[in-house]
Amino acid sequence: MHLEYEISEQDFLDAQRLAIKNSPVRSIRWSRIGIPLFGLLLFMFWLQSTYTHGLSLRSAIGVVFPILFMSIPLLTKWNARKMYARTTSFRGVQRLDVDEEAMSVSGETFSGKIGWSNYRQFFEDERCFVLYQDSTVFNIIPKRQLSSEQISWLRQHFNRKIEDSKP
Repeated sequence: MHLEYEISEQDFLDAQRLAIKNSPVRSIRWSRIGIPLFGLLLFMFWLQSTYTHGLSLRSAIGVVFPILFMSIPLLTKWNARKMYARTTSFRGVQRLDVDEEAMSVSGETFSGKIGWSNYRQFFEDERCFVLYQDSTVFNIIPKRQLSSEQISWLRQHFNRKIEDSKP
């Protein structure tokens, strides 16, 4: 099957969100919820301590870490936007050819053919497919430019080829 699509900034952000949510690395998944909740807990402790002992220079400095931990989701989104803006391979039309042996992806500045045995797993939501090659490298296929038949075919093919290639 041959497909052509473009990856917008929103597609990239959606794929990053899905990749973080389903990452095989537990600490990456926890960074979504666990670290901000820990920051909230520290902030509540800081408020109680400041209320009890009053505001001082030491307590004013101590609020930095809770605020930093609570802002991790915003920093992650900001970093993803920056990464998208710097990465020229996301610009322009991407071409995807899927067959029985491999998946070929090409764009204006790159091209590559990746055998199914290199993919470990894939995830999808209503917006995109994310295909993991390892715990940090994944391919993005946005769904917004695909027909329902193409989405269905890709889902079935990915299920068959990626599940069959697992050791």
